[in-house]
Amino acid sequence: MKKRSANKAVSTKTQRQLSLLLMVLTVLLAMLVPVLSNRTSMGNVRDITRMYTAGQLANEDFFAPASFQYIDENSTRMLVEKQRKSVEPRFAYSLLASTKNLSRIEDFFSLFYEGNSGNTETFLAKHALVDRRSVFSRFAAMSEDVRLYHEQVLKEIADVLLLQGIFSEVEISALVQLGYDTLVVSDTLHDKGDQLLSFDQIVTKETLERSVKKQLDQYSDERFSLNSVLITDILDLLLVENVRYERLKTLALQQEAESKVPLQVVTIERGERLIAKDTVITAEQLEVLRRIGTRSEGFSALELIGRALFILLATMVCLYVFSHFLHQEKRLYLYLNLMLFSTILSLIALLLITSLVRRDGSVFLDTYLPVLFAPLFTAHITSKKRLGLVNAFLLSCYVSLMPQASSMTFFFTLTVSGICLYFFQYSLRRLEDLYNWFFACVVSCFAALALHTIITLPFDAVLPLAGAMILNITVTMVLVQAFVPLCERLFNIPTAYRLRELAFSDSPLLDRLSTVAQGTYNHSRNVSDLAYQGARAIGANAMLARVGGLFHDVGKADHPEYFIENQGTENKHDDIKPSLSVAIIKSHVKLGLEKGREAGLPQEVLDIISQHHGNDVIQFFYNEAKTQAMEAGIEVNIDDYRYNGVPPTFAESAIVMLADCVEAASRTVKKPSHSKFQKLVHSIIMGKIERQQLQQSQLSLTDLDHIEDAFIQTLIGRDHHRIEYPNELNPRQG
Repeated sequence: MKKRSANKAVSTKTQRQLSLLLMVLTVLLAMLVPVLSNRTSMGNVRDITRMYTAGQLANEDFFAPASFQYIDENSTRMLVEKQRKSVEPRFAYSLLASTKNLSRIEDFFSLFYEGNSGNTETFLAKHALVDRRSVFSRFAAMSEDVRLYHEQVLKEIADVLLLQGIFSEVEISALVQLGYDTLVVSDTLHDKGDQLLSFDQIVTKETLERSVKKQLDQYSDERFSLNSVLITDILDLLLVENVRYERLKTLALQQEAESKVPLQVVTIERGERLIAKDTVITAEQLEVLRRIGTRSEGFSALELIGRALFILLATMVCLYVFSHFLHQEKRLYLYLNLMLFSTILSLIALLLITSLVRRDGSVFLDTYLPVLFAPLFTAHITSKKRLGLVNAFLLSCYVSLMPQASSMTFFFTLTVSGICLYFFQYSLRRLEDLYNWFFACVVSCFAALALHTIITLPFDAVLPLAGAMILNITVTMVLVQAFVPLCERLFNIPTAYRLRELAFSDSPLLDRLSTVAQGTYNHSRNVSDLAYQGARAIGANAMLARVGGLFHDVGKADHPEYFIENQGTENKHDDIKPSLSVAIIKSHVKLGLEKGREAGLPQEVLDIISQHHGNDVIQFFYNEAKTQAMEAGIEVNIDDYRYNGVPPTFAESAIVMLADCVEAASRTVKKPSHSKFQKLVHSIIMGKIERQQLQQSQLSLTDLDHIEDAFIQTLIGRDHHRIEYPNELNPRQG
């Protein structure tokens, strides 16, 4: 026994070390596969750019190997230029220039008021003017009345022009060449605020004649005729630009507008057709391919650190949840190792398939991802679908980091894995597997189409999407059907398939038991039914309880006549001492354990055989021994009359123990009824609790209540009353 415990400890330690090694390998692969896949995909892109030049015909379609974004400098530059030109040039009235203009006009007319026309040279020198058109002499030659009228007109027109603003022709011409056709004038002198003007509304020295002529049209006096040429020449001589171009302010506003222009990011979705077969390749297409090819340099250090942290976090969380569900399971490390191993195989297959699809030039779709095998394999091996979902979540996290992943990859992987886990039931008939496959394919294809529609799946990718999904599910089903039986035989795992085989297929142990111990065989089948219903009531492994109930008493096949269910009127124990009777009774547990090992029963079933009596006292023979000991004046050691096993350590084992006692005791009930069965079952359960046989069983009081109800219903169904049918033929008429 000590040697077996030592071997078990060594095996557990080895499995722990293997689990650690597989965890490290899984994390490393989860980090390396996206990097290697990225280099492979981008290497193919570089090959395309080397194969073709602009103007050549493409020999095949080429699709984007992954979702990709880049900054379009040309579009960004054009948008910046457009935004820059949307800011009109800023001009402002000059108070100094306007004041000088008014002062110059007053000084000009003052020469004629005081008869100082001879001071012309002084005036010109003071204001730095050159009278090339002899406006002084021409204006002085007018009669006083005509001159006064012209003076009034000149002042009014000058006021209008200064109010409207006189611009520099050089500045306006430069702006016109830059493509501007409007400007903004800030008029703080006249409290008008900012005014938007077109270039044909403004006045320059070059357009002064046209503006003056427009103003003169409103003057009409029959006594005097206006000399429009002289008026224009005088204003051209005296007036200078009073509106200045605010270059710095305009530049600041343009820079502010430019800063608000977002970079023009071009997004290329994975699977988008970049080059169509038999079409001319353009320089723009090659440039896009070159940009994508730049990603072949790999990920930055910060990206690698972020990916590593994400992978570690996802892995640790999933392994914690996985272990939490199996914390009482003896095969924890075995199941963990198998789950990690299947995940590693999936990652390797993922790298191979991504490389294959890229070389083929096909559009990469999520339905190609080999992520269904590991969740289904894990669920079937552990008989727990929730663990399959945990594995599906882990793989979904991993594949979301692939360079080919889209925004829907994570949700697609998790959704389709859940669908397959739901439809791939544990079946007995091959036709059921066919139904499961059909429904899984239909629903998964619908889910895939629905999710990929969100990311604008091209219409020509619909058939490849559905075809790849069906192929993926089919291959996964074949692999699961191949690997699960292999692993269950290799590690003797009680999968649902294995338990169904043990429950419903012929077994040499049960065949011999039915031959030599018919009573025990019938008892075992009834215990099996009770245990199955009890386990179902609390959500335990009902098939394990059923198989445990079938095999729990196979040890009685060697000495069947010593067990009451196989006896007739003669009782073998009447002729032997209670101590010998107890030894024979207890031996059936050890014999059953040995026979179970020889038959290759799973360890969980062997545990049920060894624990189905726990270390409880064989009460009948203990009481008989006490009676005989009192007459002889000696004492009896109660431990000699206990079973040598341990109390049940898991729920299914405890349920079989209770079912065994309930089934045996129910045979003694006279005129069975619901109340009698209820009292019997409750007393048996309470007795086991009092004798501490259920402490390690992981059963709560609520569980025991549900098990009690299930036992009662099963017993009533087995022993229900039948009505007495009358004879078909009346005896009197016979």
